[in-house]
Amino acid sequence: MPGSRGYAMSSEVATGINILKTGSDPALRPDAELPEWLWELAQADKPLSDLQRHEFEQLDFKDQCRWVKLETRSKIKANNTLRAK
Repeated sequence: MPGSRGYAMSSEVATGINILKTGSDPALRPDAELPEWLWELAQADKPLSDLQRHEFEQLDFKDQCRWVKLETRSKIKANNTLRAK
């Protein structure tokens, strides 16, 4: 995180974004000039409880993959808890 490494935050430059030794941090642009996909990155994924409220077949592919991943993780944690007793 840029603020944690001692960078001074700026309202004109995206501080800490540059990864090159010879480059410089890019200038900030107005929201209207930024691509639409950028705003999708900031959206939080649905938790398992929200995904379970729907039929599996009704979910889109991304949500189906997330449901399987979270369900598997939940079962592993439950099994680990039972084995630890």
